[in-house]
Amino acid sequence: MSFDLVIRNAKVVDGTGLPAFRADVGIRGERIARIGRIEEDAARVIDAEGLVLAPGFIDIHTHYDVQLDWDPTASPASWHGVTTVLVGNCGFTLAPAKPEDVDWLAGMLSRVEGMSRDALNEGLRFEGGGFADYWKRFDNRLGVNVGSYVGHSAVRRYVMGDDASERAATAEEIEAMKELVRQGMREGAIGFSTSQVELHVGEDGREVPSNHATADEIVDLCSVLAEFGHGAVEIISKTFASGYDEADRELILRMHEASGRPVELGPLFPNGDAPEGWQQALDFVAEAREQGARIHPQFMTNRSGFHLKLSDTFAFDELPTWREALCLSGDERVSRLRDPAVREQLRAEWDSPEARNISMSWRTLEVQSVHDPAYEDRVGRTVAELAEELGTDPLDTFLDLSIEDGLETWWTRRTNPRADEFVNQVTREAFRNPLVMSGSSDGGAHLATFVGADYTTRLIMDWVPDVLTLEDAVYRLTGMPANVHGLRDRGVIREGAYADLVIFNPDALAVGESRLVTDFPADSSRFVVDAEGYVATIVNGQVCMDHGKYTGSTSGHVIRSA
Repeated sequence: MSFDLVIRNAKVVDGTGLPAFRADVGIRGERIARIGRIEEDAARVIDAEGLVLAPGFIDIHTHYDVQLDWDPTASPASWHGVTTVLVGNCGFTLAPAKPEDVDWLAGMLSRVEGMSRDALNEGLRFEGGGFADYWKRFDNRLGVNVGSYVGHSAVRRYVMGDDASERAATAEEIEAMKELVRQGMREGAIGFSTSQVELHVGEDGREVPSNHATADEIVDLCSVLAEFGHGAVEIISKTFASGYDEADRELILRMHEASGRPVELGPLFPNGDAPEGWQQALDFVAEAREQGARIHPQFMTNRSGFHLKLSDTFAFDELPTWREALCLSGDERVSRLRDPAVREQLRAEWDSPEARNISMSWRTLEVQSVHDPAYEDRVGRTVAELAEELGTDPLDTFLDLSIEDGLETWWTRRTNPRADEFVNQVTREAFRNPLVMSGSSDGGAHLATFVGADYTTRLIMDWVPDVLTLEDAVYRLTGMPANVHGLRDRGVIREGAYADLVIFNPDALAVGESRLVTDFPADSSRFVVDAEGYVATIVNGQVCMDHGKYTGSTSGHVIRSA
């Protein structure tokens, strides 16, 4: 019997962590039909001599929910070997939603996740409804697979309306929210997500709905997952960057106990204000493991850089005066930033202890690009350098030059070798913990600030073989996230599994510099990062990416866990 596709002579790294082996892999329809020596005919043959064949990578922390409306490949994730993206993280989804709340939720995503409001206005096609209503729109329209959480902020807004951003919920409201989570799980959600990070502020300047939830509310909503035989919980807690305080540790353990499911945490964050926070987080994971809890933080292997322009940034949202000014519309925003009294407040906040958690200094920002060519001579120069030349205060320089360019000057942060080495030390230690997953791309979000989709490529390119074996690196990108999130028949190469596969040359893997492109609706821009060394990416048996080019395939699935 012939095959639809045969991959011959591959070095198979099967996603289990077991040693690689040489084999042919035959595909019929959407699934792997045979592994071994294949002599039969095939509609297409790919010669993988000298190449690695692995399961397609699973990007566990993304926000491609909206981007999929116009980009079926969830780029640039698919450029980096990803065949499955998990969306709806941090409690931020557009469903469930009443029709009159869709625009409010879109505004929340625009602010919190750095998505272009103009792109959302033009490209988003959802008009309200439940979890199933949102995702049925994508059947037979995807280049990659997608699975989604039920998001806490959307659930809260649906039940409580505007009060969701103001107060704690009543017992009756919590019961109504539980029913919405239950409905989402019945309709195929991969779990429940939430967040309580103070930095998460909506378009209206208020903290997002999930930030107003009590610990009891969060635990009650997680308990719904105990009624199902699948699913995971995801949370970004208030103190994740500093190693989780006692209240957050108690909350996370209660979430695990109530749900009976794995709990996915945010990345191990190298925080200059709490330099031992990442180690404290690992200690917490070890203590939880001793109690039988499945707690999974993420390590970081991307080099996402940092970019901002004052027309569109969330970088200062922890500081109230900055947040208030940057949530205003264009002319009002400029007027506020010009006001000398406001500037004194901005300066005072920046010099306050609360600002220490912001992992940048505007003095070291440099001009990456300008909107008005008249200011081209500023490119490549730092705020400090420009301030010295102009004889002005650095903060005034940063604000004045931004205003002169219509707030459209792109600023970037120069690489700090010492900071990079600190991140590498944290990552090396995290590799040793079997519960820490690879992730933290935030794909589809913060489009004007950074791009983290290179983490899959960099894990193999930068850390194999000196720190990790190729087999272990692939397991961290495939079999492990599939197991944690209950993705059946994915993340492994075995007969009967879905044919989600990636073929690459490990010696040719490379990552480009992040670059700005204008390819989204309403001519809006985003940062992307290119990849080299990928020969083919196969999604459910069909070639999606061929030597880095999208084939037009729409073989991706909406993964429904129910």
